[in-house]
Amino acid sequence: MLASGSAECQLKLPAARATRTQVLSMEYGVILPNVGPLADIESLAHIARSAEHLGYAGVFLSDHIAIPTDLRSAYPYRSDGRFPLTASDRILEPVTTLAYLAAVTTRLHLGFSVLVLPYRHPVLNAKMLGTLDVISNGRLIVGAGVGWMEEEFVALDSNFAARGAVTDEHITLLKAFWTNPEPDVRGAHYSVTGLGMAPPPVSQPHPPIWTGGISPPALRRAANLADGWHGVRQSPTDVARVAARIGELRASRGETMDGFTISLRAGLDVTDEPFVGSSRTPLRGSPEQVAVDLAEYQGAGLEYLVVEPRAATPEQLIEQLGRFAAVDRP
Repeated sequence: MLASGSAECQLKLPAARATRTQVLSMEYGVILPNVGPLADIESLAHIARSAEHLGYAGVFLSDHIAIPTDLRSAYPYRSDGRFPLTASDRILEPVTTLAYLAAVTTRLHLGFSVLVLPYRHPVLNAKMLGTLDVISNGRLIVGAGVGWMEEEFVALDSNFAARGAVTDEHITLLKAFWTNPEPDVRGAHYSVTGLGMAPPPVSQPHPPIWTGGISPPALRRAANLADGWHGVRQSPTDVARVAARIGELRASRGETMDGFTISLRAGLDVTDEPFVGSSRTPLRGSPEQVAVDLAEYQGAGLEYLVVEPRAATPEQLIEQLGRFAAVDRP
C-alpha cells in the first residue's frame, strides 16, 4: 500500500538523477472518470475513497462542458485526431464534482487535469476555486489549460483565437485575488480593480497552479506564471527535455526550480504477463516493466505522476490502482 508523505510511499523508487539540489521522491494521483460511461458520482466517490485508502496522494478530474454533435476540432492527444467522447456521453462538471469529493475524503489532493480557464470568467473562477480550497482545508491543485475544442469555445462565447493570452491574464487574476486584498489588474482582456474577495484560500501563498503543453508559448507560461507543469502521455525522455527547458527559462528570470512541480498524466495498465512488442507505452505491462518505467520517470525529474487506469468498470479501475500500489520496487 502507498503511504502518502512517508518514506514508504513513492513505491520505494531508487535514488536517481535529480533536477533540484536534492533527490526528489514522487507522489501519485489518480484520474477519476468524470467524463464517459463511468461518470457516476457514487462511483467516483467510491474510487476516491479507495485511492485514499491505498495511499495515493490525490484525485484529478478532466474538464468539458458540452460536446458538439458535429465535432470537427482535432483532438491533440491522439494521432488520428478523434475525440473518444460523443455528445451523448456523460460529463460531471469538475468544480462542483470536486466539491462533493472534498466532503467524502480527508487527505487527498483535489485537482484538475486540466481546467480550461477561458471557459470561465476569472473573477467567478477565483471565488469558486478559492472556496473549494477553503472547504477542503487547502487540498486544491489547479491544473490549468487553454483548451482545444473550438466548438465548445463558441458555445460558451469565449475567444478561441486569443485563448493563450486570455489564459495568461486569467492566471494573473487568480493569483491577484488570492494574495491581495485589493487587487488591481489591467490587461487586454480583463481589467479588475476596486474589488475584494474573502476568505482567502487556505493554501499559501495560493493553491498551486500547474499548466500544460509542450509548445514554446506553453513552456513560457509554465515557467513564468505557474507553480508546476502538467504533461499528458509524455515519455521519460520527453519529460526530461521539458523539465530542462523550463529550468532554463526560469533561470533566465533568476529563479530556480525549487518549489516548481513537474507532473504528468499517463495511462496505466498493469498486466499479469509482460507486454511484448514495439507498441508498448510506459506504464503498460507487467509489474516489473512498470517498475522500470517508474525509475526512468523519476530519473527524468518527474515528481507527481497522475495515472489513468484502463478499466471498463469502477471495480476494474480500483483493481488497477491496487496492482499499481503493489508493484515490486526496483
